[in-house]
Amino acid sequence: MDNNVKKIIGARALLSYSYGFLNVLLSLYLRSIGFSLISIGIIIGSAIIINAILALLLSMIADHYGRRNVLFILYVLFGISAFMFLETKNIALLALLSGIGGFTGTGGGPIGSGGPFGSIQSAMVTEYTKRENFSKVLGIASAIGMISSVVGSFTIPALEIFKINVYQLFYIAALFGFFGAGITIFIKDTGLRSKHFLPKLSWKNILKLSIPTIPSGIGAGLISPIFSLWFSLRFHLTAGQIGIIFGIANIFTTLMMLVIPLIIRKEDELKVIIWSRITASVSLILIALSPIMILTAFLFIIRNGFQMGAIPVRQSFSMGIVDETERATSSGVTSFTRTGFSSISPPVSGSIMAYSIELPPLLAGFINLLDPILYYKLFKKQFS
Repeated sequence: MDNNVKKIIGARALLSYSYGFLNVLLSLYLRSIGFSLISIGIIIGSAIIINAILALLLSMIADHYGRRNVLFILYVLFGISAFMFLETKNIALLALLSGIGGFTGTGGGPIGSGGPFGSIQSAMVTEYTKRENFSKVLGIASAIGMISSVVGSFTIPALEIFKINVYQLFYIAALFGFFGAGITIFIKDTGLRSKHFLPKLSWKNILKLSIPTIPSGIGAGLISPIFSLWFSLRFHLTAGQIGIIFGIANIFTTLMMLVIPLIIRKEDELKVIIWSRITASVSLILIALSPIMILTAFLFIIRNGFQMGAIPVRQSFSMGIVDETERATSSGVTSFTRTGFSSISPPVSGSIMAYSIELPPLLAGFINLLDPILYYKLFKKQFS
C-alpha cells in the first residue's frame, strides 16, 4: 500500500475515532442542556444542510485546486468546531459548528462517509491505487476507520465507569482534528487537477449516481441522526449502553467492509450495492416493529452492517465510472444530494417521535427501499 494512502488512513482513523463517540453524544448532549425534540431536529437538520453545502463546494474546489490542501483546512475546521461546541448554547451557533465539523449524527466512520471528508479522502485514495484494487484498498481504509469508530463508541461506557463527564470528549475530538491536519500536510500532492470547476467529463454519470441518494437521504435523515436518542427514549438506555450497541454494530460493519471486497468481482459491484441496500431497508422496518431491546439491537447491527459495509464497493463503483480528475466532485455531489435531502427529515422526525416512537424507523425503511430500486433502473445495463 502506498505511503500516502497510509497517511490518509491514519488521519482518517483519528477522525473516525472522534465520530465514534460524537455520533452517540450529539443528540444526547443537546437534550441534556434543555433542547426539545423539535429544536434538536432543527439544529441537526440545519447542520446537515451546512455540511452538504460544504461537501459540494469543497469537493469541486479540491478537484480544481488540490485535494490535500482542502483536506488540511477541513481538519483544522473540525478541530475548532469540536473545541467550541461545549462553549455555547446558542441554537444557530450550535448548528453552524455541528455542520462545519460534520458531527451531525449521520456517520463519519469509514472512508467515503462524513461529508466533504469522505468525498475528498476517497478520491485521494484512488490517486495512489490501481483501478482493479479500488474496492480492496477502500475496504481496508474503511475497515480501519470503522475499528477506530468502534473504539470511540466504547470510550463512552469506559468514561461512565470512572464517572467522568462523557461530553468532555468533544475536546479530545478537537485535539485529534489538529493532529489529523498535521498528518495531512505531509501527504504528497500529485498535481492532479480538473481543468474545469464544474464537472464536464462525467456529469451524466454523476447525475445518475446522485438520484438514488435522494430517497436514501430522506429516509436516513428520519432516524440516523437521532438513533441514540431513539434508543434512549424507547428502551431507557444510558449513553454507555447505547455506545456498546453502536460499537458492536461498527465491529460487524468492519467485518463486512473487509469480507465483501474480497469475495466479489468488479463486475458484481452493482449487485452488491442493490442487495445490501434492500437488506438494510428491511431491517430498519423490522426495527420499528420489534418490541424487545435485544432483538432491536440485533436488527440495528444487521442494518448498519449492510448499509455501511458496502460503502467501499459503492465508492469503487462510483469512482470507476467517472473521470479521475472529477472523483472528489462526484462524491461531493452525491454527498450533497444525500445530506441535503436528509436535512429536511430531522425536524419532521422530532415531531413524529413526539407522537409515535415507532414511526421514524418505519417510514425511513420504506423510503430507503427506493434507493436500490433506482440503482437498478439507472444502471441495469451493467446489472447482467
